[in-house]
Amino acid sequence: MNCKTINEQIRIIDYLAQKNIYSISSKQNVFWFLSPFRNEKTASFKVDNSTNRFYDFGEGIGGTLIDLISKLENISVKEIIKKFNHNTFSFQKQNEFFIERNIKENQTKNEYEILKLKEISSFPLIQYLEERKLHIEIVNRYCKEIHYKLNGKYYYAIAFPNIQNGYEIRNKYVKMCLVKKDISLIENNQSQLKIFESWSDFISYIFLFPNQEFQNDFLILNSIALLRKKSELINNYEKIETYFDHDTAGKSATNFLETELKPKVKDDSEFYKNFKDLNEFIIDLKG
Repeated sequence: MNCKTINEQIRIIDYLAQKNIYSISSKQNVFWFLSPFRNEKTASFKVDNSTNRFYDFGEGIGGTLIDLISKLENISVKEIIKKFNHNTFSFQKQNEFFIERNIKENQTKNEYEILKLKEISSFPLIQYLEERKLHIEIVNRYCKEIHYKLNGKYYYAIAFPNIQNGYEIRNKYVKMCLVKKDISLIENNQSQLKIFESWSDFISYIFLFPNQEFQNDFLILNSIALLRKKSELINNYEKIETYFDHDTAGKSATNFLETELKPKVKDDSEFYKNFKDLNEFIIDLKG
């Protein structure tokens, strides 16, 4: 690799994430950080993700990823290139976006293109899961690392599939759906169904109760708004347990099911009653 390929293939925000430096605000592909060069309370370090360049208003300097690494780590350009060529930098290099484009499906008006699905291995995604206290081995059983092109730019994220061959997309900066929004149903040929609002709550539950993983079917709504449309499917089960958020929407969803399906339904969210959702409970539990 040379300076040009490093600057083109690796995002500054991914390099910063590898060093546990995250933006405190963003708008239209511009990310603002507290400067990594000094202590400050007001963000003055800007990264334009569309050009992959930074500017530090406090220092009055800016430039490429190479410029940033050189100043922040106090090493020469020659040494930076040597580290990359010997794979001694630990974060995932973005050149994966430009190879193995072996999955191209479900394109809509050429706005996006799915390039690749693989086991989760990129450092920023692993770090995101660690922050959410989501066990990587469990996540890899149900999710993939997705590489996709959106409006001419390349991205990667964690992808959780739904029944329409769509994907819930998550990373530090993105929360969206590709292809089509719908529920996810994990079937183990059981008569008991456990329902969650999000995949992160489902993963949290499997971490807490690993012996339950294949003793139930699991419905992940991906949006609480989909619940009423799936009541017929839910009614096929003999026993239904809910693990919704402790907010107005979650309470309304529980009341709806209890009213519609009566004795079949049990609200099983009591054990995380002091937290908004099951994943928040896990984050607190694991410290």
